[in-house]
Amino acid sequence: MNNEPSSTDAGYSYKPPFLTFVLIGINAIIYMMIQYQGGPTYENLLKYGAKENGLIAEGEIGRLFFPMFLHASPAHILFNMFALYQFGRVFEVLAGARNLFVTYVLGGLLGNAMSFALSRSLSVGASSSLFALLFALYVLERHQQKINLETTGIKTKTSLGPIIVINAIITFLIPNIDWASHLGGGIAGGLIGTGLVVKHKLNTRLLSMVKYWRVDPQTLQLRFYQREGFYLALVGILTLLSLIKMPNVGFADRVFGLGVLEASQSHMQGHANSELPRFRNSFDDPVSSVNPDILLQQAMSRLSAGHYESALAMLAVLIRMNEFGLGSPEFASKSTLTLLEQASDAARAQQPFDASLVRALTGEETMISAQPDYCSKAAHYVRGLGFYSLSGLLYQCAFYEDFGSKKHAQAAITDLWLESRRCEEQVDAPPRDEETNLYQWVRNQRNACVRDLEGFRSHLMELEEMGRLDKDGAVAEKKSIVK
Repeated sequence: MNNEPSSTDAGYSYKPPFLTFVLIGINAIIYMMIQYQGGPTYENLLKYGAKENGLIAEGEIGRLFFPMFLHASPAHILFNMFALYQFGRVFEVLAGARNLFVTYVLGGLLGNAMSFALSRSLSVGASSSLFALLFALYVLERHQQKINLETTGIKTKTSLGPIIVINAIITFLIPNIDWASHLGGGIAGGLIGTGLVVKHKLNTRLLSMVKYWRVDPQTLQLRFYQREGFYLALVGILTLLSLIKMPNVGFADRVFGLGVLEASQSHMQGHANSELPRFRNSFDDPVSSVNPDILLQQAMSRLSAGHYESALAMLAVLIRMNEFGLGSPEFASKSTLTLLEQASDAARAQQPFDASLVRALTGEETMISAQPDYCSKAAHYVRGLGFYSLSGLLYQCAFYEDFGSKKHAQAAITDLWLESRRCEEQVDAPPRDEETNLYQWVRNQRNACVRDLEGFRSHLMELEEMGRLDKDGAVAEKKSIVK
């Protein structure tokens, strides 16, 4: 069966922009699926393939492709789909569905690759593909202007130039816009548009000579493809060059991506620290690995030995246990809380702690030796109870004990992310005080929810800058710092 042209105008036949509507439909369906599953949260976007540097460095290359079909808000997808409708259907009519598909995909790939190379932030959106279409159309428009000038002597003005300038200004003025992906999409579109123009020039030149040279149509098509393919290859090469950074993505970014992805796949609901008294028997059991008295002795042994990082994580757990009345009456007292805070200050400043204060806290003349795997056992136990605020800190302690352990760092990120999600979902009611600034109160609450998570991530970055960590963990041979 022969395919009949869909429309004819003065002898020129063309098909309607079918692929443009298909691309709009795919974007809309995926967005509705995400919306049905809780909306475009960080976790959901991550599950659907958002660009995340750490996970790309860990081998998830598909995250260079999937973001071009993901969107972060209703306004985001509405604006992008309107632009796709405006530019996509024009480009499809002028260059065909094949070239529309190639431009959309390669623009998205190069845009996401450049975002990987130049930005650490999570990124989604069809904007890089749209910039590719816009720049390709601009090249075609400029070529058409040149032809009009040569054939009619009339110089026409560009209509897409101002649109490109406005979008470039918006890209850099509005926060949270991925300028690197827009740049990559624009470069891809410019190269693809140039390839189409070169192909058209060669086509025109050879067709004007065909009756004299009798060029074989098959040879004609081959030459067209080779010339256009050169520019497509340039886009591919730039995409690969953007990924040179992959082996150098740091430890902090890798474990953060892996940890948040693991948290996004978990459906466990954690407990607030205020519920600790309900689980008193699990903590106060004399043989429990998280008995406050035993945990305190382990923390002091690390502090006395100068293992400040692991001691600080354990002391943070002890302070929270004290605040909610766990342990013996002596441990739950305000005087013990004061001593714990002093010990935390000493660990934070990496200063030796007064031995008399150690005795005041533990009641021991001789310190109990530190158990190398104590933190990991305690973290696993507390995670099972659902107190991710505490287990996240204890996994931090385990990371410092077995310095550079990727497994423990990832577990810490996972649990602290789960705690931040629980904290934001179960936020307390604001105080009924006329002097309370509600906006500032909400902001403070959100900052408190992610304080431990951001603190640990920042410290991992500092360790990288100090040269103590590489992409796989500790630079030196991995040995426990607890003897």
